[in-house]
Amino acid sequence: MSIKIKKGHAALLAMVLALGAAVFINWYYTSPKAETKVNQVDTTSRQSANLGDAELVGATVVSQQDESFAKYTVERQAAHDKAKETLQQVIKDSGASQTAVANASKSLEELSESIKRENDLETLINAKTGSENIVIIDGRDVKVITAKGTLTDNVTMQIKELILSLGDFTPEKISIFELK
Repeated sequence: MSIKIKKGHAALLAMVLALGAAVFINWYYTSPKAETKVNQVDTTSRQSANLGDAELVGATVVSQQDESFAKYTVERQAAHDKAKETLQQVIKDSGASQTAVANASKSLEELSESIKRENDLETLINAKTGSENIVIIDGRDVKVITAKGTLTDNVTMQIKELILSLGDFTPEKISIFELK
């Protein structure tokens, strides 16, 4: 009996050490780098300013375009989640027919493939154009929304070529829009 306890303790110790190592590695690679230099503030320019004046420090400005992309991304994700949940309910339903379960399984697989393709296309288009975009795949239709000021004839052709390279899509089923 004491041998099993020692083996159990050794296994637990090994898991704790592995978890500790994983946490350390995660912390090491994701922690913000400590600044080695303290930024010096020019006190002469501050003396000429009025005491008590408001000063914007370290603010980030979120453009309306970024908010639109975030909104569209959240809406697309919500639609994907709802469709996935509905299909999983059909698959788990004990009263569902074999045909319904098979169709739901096939649809779930197609949804997963569409999500992967959307993500792949967004990454490739971003690499080509250097700007944010959203790709929506609905069956054989592909819609691409790009950042304002991005679309030119050349960029449009590059985006179409990327989409066509994935196969299963025809040029007439590709729509490319620029965010207004």
